Amino acid sequence: MPLIDVHTHLGQFHCADMSADGERLCTMLRLAGITHAISFSAEACHGGIELGNRYTLNQVEQQSMLSALLVIHPHHYQNSVHLIREFSDHPKVVGIKLHPHLGQYDVLDRDLLRLIDEEIGPRHLPVLSHVANDAPNVRCDRFFELAARFPALRFVAAHMGVGILGLGDAVLDAWMDQRPENVWFDLGTLRAFCSGAVLNLLNVVGEDKLCFATDAPLYWPPAFARTIETLGLNKQAFENIAWKNALNVFPKLKNTLLLA
Repeated sequence: MPLIDVHTHLGQFHCADMSADGERLCTMLRLAGITHAISFSAEACHGGIELGNRYTLNQVEQQSMLSALLVIHPHHYQNSVHLIREFSDHPKVVGIKLHPHLGQYDVLDRDLLRLIDEEIGPRHLPVLSHVANDAPNVRCDRFFELAARFPALRFVAAHMGVGILGLGDAVLDAWMDQRPENVWFDLGTLRAFCSGAVLNLLNVVGEDKLCFATDAPLYWPPAFARTIETLGLNKQAFENIAWKNALNVFPKLKNTLLLA
């Protein structure tokens, strides 16, 4: 059965063990039984979008099991526009990545809204963003507000919409308050290992709104694979989370998998 990881990184973090080139990342993912993964640049999240994105694309081109998200940054507006126009049609690029926390911008930044309105939206590129309780500029309620402004686009709230710290119910309360139809969640957070956390989110938002993710190489991928295998999900829910929802959120991924 396919297992698609929608949230992985390429490049260098603050320590070597949490860093990876394409070959090292794929080795880790295969140990978890992951068959395909979407990756993006670690460096670009901090603002190094030119070098970071180009390195990532170089690496995914060498690995058949990897696709890419372009990291854009509203404070590097012209560079972001140039990258979107140059690479949005690349067969390996399946969407856009935002990291307002590391990039130090607000998820409702006026230049980000302009980028989405003029460049990302017309190209129908899905958007995956870091979302966490400890990131006041991109908490789940503000991310849902962003998604509401662009109802024709698909948005993915990373880290179950809350991250590691703070109340897990924050995302449930925000979801019930706003009910954003064009938002999905990835499971790439240590909170996924807390008893009941994934099932509580699933029970509120539905099995068609969760996507498998590991946040590798920051975390060890087999732990996430084993977690969803042992949650007691029925076959339909498991398949939706493992791969079907990823194909719905990132339609271009279907072409990539056919070519692999």
